[in-house]
Amino acid sequence: MFSQIKYLLGILMSLSIVSTSFAVGSGNISNEAPSARSAGQGYVGVAGQNEDPTAVFSNPAAITALKGTQISVGAAWENIHGGYKDNSGSETKARITNAGVPNVSLTQSFMDGKLAAGLGVQSPFGLETYWPGNSPLRYVATDSRLDLVDIMPVIAYQVHPMVSVGIGADYYNVFNATLNRAVNVTAANFGLAQQGFGTFTGPSNDGSSSLTGQSTGWGYHAGVTLQPNQQHALGITYHSKIDLRVLGSLNLAGLSGTMSTIFGGSNYSTSAYTDLVIPASLQFGYAFKPNEKWTLEADTAWYDWASTQDLNVRYSETRPDRLALLNNGNPTPLSLHNSWNIAAGVNYKATDRLQVRSGFWYEPSAVSEANFNPAYLDLSRYGVALGAGYILTAHLTLDAAYSATFTHNRTINNNVGATTTGNPAYNIDGIYSDFANTVIMNLTYRF
Repeated sequence: MFSQIKYLLGILMSLSIVSTSFAVGSGNISNEAPSARSAGQGYVGVAGQNEDPTAVFSNPAAITALKGTQISVGAAWENIHGGYKDNSGSETKARITNAGVPNVSLTQSFMDGKLAAGLGVQSPFGLETYWPGNSPLRYVATDSRLDLVDIMPVIAYQVHPMVSVGIGADYYNVFNATLNRAVNVTAANFGLAQQGFGTFTGPSNDGSSSLTGQSTGWGYHAGVTLQPNQQHALGITYHSKIDLRVLGSLNLAGLSGTMSTIFGGSNYSTSAYTDLVIPASLQFGYAFKPNEKWTLEADTAWYDWASTQDLNVRYSETRPDRLALLNNGNPTPLSLHNSWNIAAGVNYKATDRLQVRSGFWYEPSAVSEANFNPAYLDLSRYGVALGAGYILTAHLTLDAAYSATFTHNRTINNNVGATTTGNPAYNIDGIYSDFANTVIMNLTYRF
């Protein structure tokens, strides 16, 4: 049995690591969708009542309640629609994004359930935003991506029939961090000529800038569950801050005129790095079971987004004239503020085989208006979810959920466009909106 589990988990992990992951329209890049069971209840689970192996992420202490060997495999399909309307009323649609976010979890109990171990693969953070290459936002952002995976081995122990504790390591692999934008070569060459560098010869086609990198890092998360009786349960989970040094390169293409003279041709590349912070979070959950059929849970979470103040890219380039152009608008101020998220959900056991669920959640934006950037599209969001679980066999359960994520339209009036491009004409002022559909399914097998 264990050799078969090991073989299956190896295949699933290899598939998960190469899959695309991104946030549901979130500028503050949180994307915690651990399973279909959790999603169907508004993404709750900190109190540890979901009877789901994906508790290795939501609260590792809860895995002591999972007997024997259990494995859950799932994926979320995310469909995102972003939009922008400038002050003249012209609308720009972000490219509709469709991708899958996988999840895999395995748990094993020992010592009659007092001790348990688990392993999970999740993508709790991510980002993907596409603005057209001809949009008025192109000199600030076109393609922005943050693809990562979190691999987490955990262990838990029941210190008392009512209390369990758990802790796990988090290995983060950022396998694709990308920030792309267009370069206004005409404006740059004109500005250089005004300062006595070269001669302005007229309009040029836009160039492109692509900053890419990868990173790995370690963190941890820990949790406690307290269940004084059958009706009430409490849970607390802490996820540590993770500092990631993203190593990569900057590539410029399509340069002409004075810019191509300074950078030695139409294409230019230099190594670069920046720092990315996965914020610490503290999460609380309370579940109430009035009877055997109903479970109601409410969760809240505090995120330490303020630990990230800017995006500062450092280049290996040493020539002063090149560095002056590369550092235009760098570092990019973010000045994020901390936030509290809330979620609530209900699960009803309709029959011995069928369970139905529903939930609601709210997540506020973390970026101030002064530092809002369309690359991150940070909008306050709220959502509603519906889900169901069905016992297919004595060992196999299928869970499915749908959630609709809405955002508050956000009116922006700032200087980000002028700071990035060096030209006040290219502002990003206007109204931003977003919407996302999410469908998530999980198969859970209990040996």
